[in-house]
Amino acid sequence: MWLIFAVLAGVFSTAENLLQRFHLRKQKDVWTFAFFYSLTGTMISLPLMLSSPTIPHDPHIWLLAALVGLLIVGNNLLIFKASGLIEMSIINSLLKLRLVWVFLLGILFLSNPFSWPKFIGTLLAIAAGLIILHNFKRPRTSAGFSLVLTASLFNAGIVVLSKYLLGSFNVVSLTFFVSFLPATIFIFLVMPHAISRIKNLFKTDWKIVFLACAFGTFTNLTLNAALNLHDVASVLVINEAFLVLVLVGEHAYLKEREQVWVKVASVLLAVTGAILIDISH
Repeated sequence: MWLIFAVLAGVFSTAENLLQRFHLRKQKDVWTFAFFYSLTGTMISLPLMLSSPTIPHDPHIWLLAALVGLLIVGNNLLIFKASGLIEMSIINSLLKLRLVWVFLLGILFLSNPFSWPKFIGTLLAIAAGLIILHNFKRPRTSAGFSLVLTASLFNAGIVVLSKYLLGSFNVVSLTFFVSFLPATIFIFLVMPHAISRIKNLFKTDWKIVFLACAFGTFTNLTLNAALNLHDVASVLVINEAFLVLVLVGEHAYLKEREQVWVKVASVLLAVTGAILIDISH
C-alpha cells in the first residue's frame, strides 16, 4: 500500500507543480497563494480528520507540530516565490538536495552507516544542481536558485519531523493539525492587508488556484499515508521519479523549452541519485 500512496503522491504533485507554475509566473502574490494553499488543505482534510481524529495529549508534541507548521510556511513561501521565477523542472531538480540533507543528518545525528551507493547518489544529486546552476545564469534564475536551495533544507526537516509525528498522529490528523491548519493561521496573521488581497486573488484566478491547491492537499495526504507505512527515503524516491513527468508537462503544456537537454540531463542525474540513495537503505 505504501507504494500505491507514494505513486499517487507523485501524480498529484505533478499536477500541482504545473498548475502552480502556470499561475505564479503571472501572479506574484505568493503570500496570498500560500494562504489559499493552506486554507484549501485545511478545509479538505477537516472532514477526514473528524471521521477518525487522533488528538495527542503531550504538549511537547504540539510544540513540535507548531514548529513543523512554521517550517511549512517558510518552505511554501520559498517554493511559491521561486515558481514565479524559474521552471518547475529546475526547482524539482534542485529540491533533490533534500535527500542529501536527510542522508547527511542521518550520519551525523542518527548514526546511520555510511554506504557507497548513498554517497554516489548524493554526488549525482549535487551534480544535477550544478548543471542547472552552470547553464541558467539569468538574474531572475539566480534569485530562484537561492530560494529553492534554502527550501530544500526546510523540506528535509518537514519530512523527517512529519515521519516522527506520525507516531502520535494518524495520517488525516497529521495532515489537518500539522500540514495545513498552523500554516493557515500563521500566514493570515502576518500577511499585510490580508482580507483585500484574498478577495482580489479569488476574483482574478480562483479556478486555477483552487485546482492547484486541491492537488497539493491530496499530495500531502497521500505522501503522509506513504510515510506512515514505510521509510522516508523509499517514499521520497518514488515521488522524485515523477520529475520526468513534470519536465514533459512543462515542455508540452507550458511551452517552456529553454535548454531542454540540459534539463533532461539534470532530471536524469537527480532521479538516478535518488534511486542510489534509496537502494542501500
